[in-house]
Amino acid sequence: MSDQDQEDFLLERLNEAASGDAAVRQLRRRYDLLRNDYEQLIDRLGELEDRLNDAAKPPPVTSAVAEAIADAITAPLMRLREDYLAAVAGIQSVVSGLEGLAHGFKGQHAARSGAGSATPTADAPAEHEPPRIQKLNVDVKGSGFGALLDFQERLSSIPGVSRVSISAIDNERATLVVELEHQ
Repeated sequence: MSDQDQEDFLLERLNEAASGDAAVRQLRRRYDLLRNDYEQLIDRLGELEDRLNDAAKPPPVTSAVAEAIADAITAPLMRLREDYLAAVAGIQSVVSGLEGLAHGFKGQHAARSGAGSATPTADAPAEHEPPRIQKLNVDVKGSGFGALLDFQERLSSIPGVSRVSISAIDNERATLVVELEHQ
């Protein structure tokens, strides 16, 4: 039986018993008052639940707030993208230096010079390069990879220098192969 059926059954039984006795009528009156209080409490509880549900809903987002949130989320990603592009440029520079190094190992036998000196190579030019290009080995000291790579870039931008490649490098020293255009 459901709660409502049980209450109706009890109510009917009370009505039968209350027909003649004053104590039963008083019990009936108290029961009706308690039932009324119960229904009022249920209604108030429903109102409180509705108010709590309304308070839990987020306020509507304005376009300015949405833009600020989007900017806050995308700003670190944009910085990461810029850092990545800068790293790619640095890696490309190292790769081109390594390609020059590999090219030097394929058929060129340059004499290594002492620290800080520059000497022309004594080898005959390879078949695939024009005879006008003169090559120099330059040993350089620096304060790290970055400084050595910056020096390589600056050296390659000098007029008369056709190419600068890295023959050997560690954290503080590098051997650069400088190819000069014949004037």
